Order: sequence, then C-alpha cells, then structure tokens
Amino acid sequence: MASFRKAKRVVPLLAAAFIGARQISVASTAEGKGLLSKRVVVVGGGYGGATFAQMVKGKCQLTVIDPKEGLHHNMGALRACVEPGFAKKTFIPYEPTFGDGFKRGEVKSINVQDKVVTMQSGQRYESVPYDYLVIATGSTGKFPCKVTKSVDNKDIISKFDSLKEEIHASTKIVIVGGGAAGVELAGEIMTDLKGKEVYLIHPREKLVSEMNADSFTKSVRDQLETLGVKLVLGERVTNLEELPTAAEKSVVRTDKGSSIEADLVVPCTGLKVNTSAYGISLANKMDGNGYLNVNETLQVDGCDGVFAIGDCNNKERAKLAHVAETQAKYLAKNIETIDSGKQVQPYKPGGMMMALSIGREGGALQNGTWVLGAFFARFVKSKDVFTKQTWGTMKQTPPKE
Repeated sequence: MASFRKAKRVVPLLAAAFIGARQISVASTAEGKGLLSKRVVVVGGGYGGATFAQMVKGKCQLTVIDPKEGLHHNMGALRACVEPGFAKKTFIPYEPTFGDGFKRGEVKSINVQDKVVTMQSGQRYESVPYDYLVIATGSTGKFPCKVTKSVDNKDIISKFDSLKEEIHASTKIVIVGGGAAGVELAGEIMTDLKGKEVYLIHPREKLVSEMNADSFTKSVRDQLETLGVKLVLGERVTNLEELPTAAEKSVVRTDKGSSIEADLVVPCTGLKVNTSAYGISLANKMDGNGYLNVNETLQVDGCDGVFAIGDCNNKERAKLAHVAETQAKYLAKNIETIDSGKQVQPYKPGGMMMALSIGREGGALQNGTWVLGAFFARFVKSKDVFTKQTWGTMKQTPPKE
C-alpha cells in the first residue's frame, strides 16, 4: 500500500517532467511590438519548427515552409503500423494552424547576404525574403520511421495502412535496427498481434542508444524478451539493400553468419541529418556530419539572423523531439530580445531525457540518471504516444475513431 501511495505521488511529477517539457506556453514569449514588422521564415515544420512557429505566430510576419502537407507525428508512426485507423492521427495539416503563413515546397538555396531563401513548389520557384531565418529541417530516414518526401497526407496514410496489412498478414517479421524506433515497433507488434515471430537485429549489444543508462536498456531488453521478441544483438545485416521492401519471402543475412527467414522485413535503421535545404548554400557552416555549427544562442556561426534548432544543429548529441522543442522554446522566448540587440542567456543543453513506449502497457523512462520502467512509462507516453498533446500544440483536434 505504501508503494502504491508513493507511485500516486511520483506519476504526476514524472508527467510534469516529460509532458511539461513538450508543452507550449505562448504567453511566455517576450511582450512588445519589435518583431511585428519582421519577416521570420521557418524552414521545416517538424516538432522544433512547429513549436517555434506556434509561439511567435501573431508576433511577426511568419512564413513556415515544408514539403509535406502536414506535420508528421512520427512518435506515433510505429503504432500506426499496427493499430487500425491510427495512421490518420499522425498527420496534422499545417494550413489550419498557420493559414496563409504556410508555403508548401522545398527550400533549394539560402542566400545569407541578401537574406533570401529560394523554394520550389512543383515546377514553380519562389524567392522568400527574411529578417530572421530558423532552420529546423530535422532528420531523414527510411519509412516507416520517417516521412520526408513531398507527398499528400492521404497518400502516406494509405502507405501506412498497406504496411499495417502486411504486418497483420505476416508470420515471421524481421525488424532491422534496435534503436528507439525498432524497439517500439517490436513492442507494438507483440502487444497487439500475439503469436507473431518477431526478430529484432541490432549491430550493437546495447539497445536504443549508447547514451541511455544501462538500467534503462536492461528494462527495455527484459520487456521485449518477456513479450517474445527474438533479439539478435551485436550483428549487422549485410544484405539490407537487396531485401524486398514489401511482404515477400526472403532471407536476412548478418556479418556473424546468421540467416533468418522472413515474410516481411522492416528497416528501422539510423537516421541522418536532413541537409537538403542548406547542404550547398551553407556547406562551410557544417561539421563533418552535416550538422550546422551554432553558437550559444543557436545562431549559425557567421550568419546574421540565421538560427538552427533540433536535429540539424550540433548543439546536442541526443536527437530527440523534446530536444528540438526545448531549443524552439528557448529561441522563441528570446528572439525579440535578440532583435533589440540586448544580451540573452545562452542556451544550456539538458541531460539525457527519453520516454520510450513498448506497446500501450510497457516502456521505460530516463531523466538524467533517473530511470523508471513500464508502470510509469504507461502513464507518460505509452497510452497514446503523445498524440493528443501534439494535436493540441497545433491548436487542432485529433480525428475521431
């Protein structure tokens, strides 16, 4: 009974730490009219870009540019692969949130001298001038973990539904990559579709991330094994590019000589920084991995009025949604002060913070050195994988069942 009373006290604190870190307080931006005449252009409408844009909307002349029709809530992508009807909840249209301030297209170049970005929409090119530019292009990766191409929401929802059908119809499923996405997909399948034979292949012995505490990854591993996931750790798949992208009998081979037959192979391999908007124009501002070098206020080195937030900058090793949102909030709160020429407090990276779901009932949490397991993860993330909250960030209501 004592432990239950303690849990009732701890859960709200954890929820405040994890969920509060993702909430937007528009009122917290600096008051005043300094930005009203300024053109603020945001390139990329993912978690960081959308958070920043929502906080400065109405306080400047805002433009959000993204090749997609809406924000892809990729924290819910793995559940969309299994749960019928969930895919439509993971795409949130930009237009209802940003109205005429949203321009759909791909940024092809950035001219920091003239303060202009050039974007392409279909066959049409457009020059978009800015006073402040926020680059929030995020990361790229294989479907279903990432959706980065210029496709309509209905088309990509259809693609998720097709994958869901293939997963439901397959008996032996191999997931390649034991990072957060691979782990969460394995958990979703084995929670909803008991009786499947699921293999999770990962090139390292440690699941999820090297930055996670050992107790965190042990909890994850134990939960997966309890669900019946067959872990193949310390082995790298050698024929991934040769494997079919749809449901089809195949054999997955590893560098340690393992051969695993599969009805379906789902790649959940490592993500890469998305440099498509700046890779040429700002090539001399990137580090060796393609991340933009930023200073203590997240301004791109040597570029007046240009900032980078989230996965595309070199400020933090952990490339996570809440990190992008934290950086977005910092910049949104300080951009008016920066505009006035006043000094602002430098951005300070936080410790490792991660909420991982393993189906609706399992998962693990880490906040610095503090690690908690499935019971707490269920309340913080696993029930709806932050879906309702993300729709709330965009000031919209999720579609009904």
